[in-house]
Amino acid sequence: MTLADTQVGEISKILSIHHETEIKRRLYDLGFFPGSFIECVLISPFKSPILYKVNGALIALRASDAKKIEVAYEA
Repeated sequence: MTLADTQVGEISKILSIHHETEIKRRLYDLGFFPGSFIECVLISPFKSPILYKVNGALIALRASDAKKIEVAYEA
């Protein structure tokens, strides 16, 4: 499952990031790294961007970037 597949209110655990090195490094700087828990907070009307909460910060990602982040659903 990818981060883009999550619904509002769901909490997921990041398993891996399949991005180019520069974007991957930026995501790591923002707290998106394997093992982190992330919550989907808001999905815009056109499905992009999507607002996530990670490490207490709210971060908006394009759906195309979220599709490259593999997650597992945490109940």
